[in-house]
Amino acid sequence: MRPFFVLGVVIGLAGCSASSAREPATRNAGRLMPPSAITCDRNQLTSWSGVVSGYRRSAASTWLKISTDDGTVEALTIEHSDQSDASTHYLLRGQPFTAQDWKRIEQSTGLLIDSMRAVAWVCSDGKTAAVIDWQPPGD
Repeated sequence: MRPFFVLGVVIGLAGCSASSAREPATRNAGRLMPPSAITCDRNQLTSWSGVVSGYRRSAASTWLKISTDDGTVEALTIEHSDQSDASTHYLLRGQPFTAQDWKRIEQSTGLLIDSMRAVAWVCSDGKTAAVIDWQPPGD
């Protein structure tokens, strides 16, 4: 009779292990899906999502600091001196950034709207520039 009891315990523990093994997949379900405009290999891609706590834009570059939803502060600089403006590195809620979108992210030139959120998509391949996906409040 003991072999059946031991077998029952082993089967019960295997069931617990299987449910525990599924938990990380559930937690990973919250991972952001990159917009289709992001061309970086997914294995070399990271994202920082949160409130923009620092912003400086010039003709040659954009500097951005994000207080992330994960409790970190991340900063990056995007060089864009060879383009007419920074918008080629921007998206607005996953869609291509247009000239009309500046008024949706900036109060005036170089000054962001309060409580602006963004997702910075950063590629570690050494050749793909970062992309900022702006998430205006109230949109």
